[in-house]
Amino acid sequence: MTVTVAVKQRRPRVTLWFLRGTLLLHAGLVCAQPILAGYFLSGESDAMDIHSPIGSTLWMVSMIQFVVAVLYWRPGGGRAWPALVTPAVFFAEFVQLVFGHLENFAVHVPLGTAIVITVVAMTIWSFRSGAKR
Repeated sequence: MTVTVAVKQRRPRVTLWFLRGTLLLHAGLVCAQPILAGYFLSGESDAMDIHSPIGSTLWMVSMIQFVVAVLYWRPGGGRAWPALVTPAVFFAEFVQLVFGHLENFAVHVPLGTAIVITVVAMTIWSFRSGAKR
């Protein structure tokens, strides 16, 4: 007689929702940055009063995202790559902050574009079925 035991596959649930929430916050903040920069370049000097503080805190959001991504991966049973990509985003945002304050736009603008693309892509991925597996 053969006995089959169903093994319940562990899938991230709560940790995935925390990751999604963190990524939505992060994506909202990074998407606001080029909009605010555009307003500033159009003559709205007050836009920099919002752009600068957001840019100065984005790396902290990346730190929170890293903790959540690790929890999604290890105890949550999710994929590892968000926890591996997030430190690169953290580093890029910190470099972005430095070059923004130095007003080196030759680095600041393309690096900002790369950050927006990466964070938005991660956010979109988190809502796809592959994030649940």
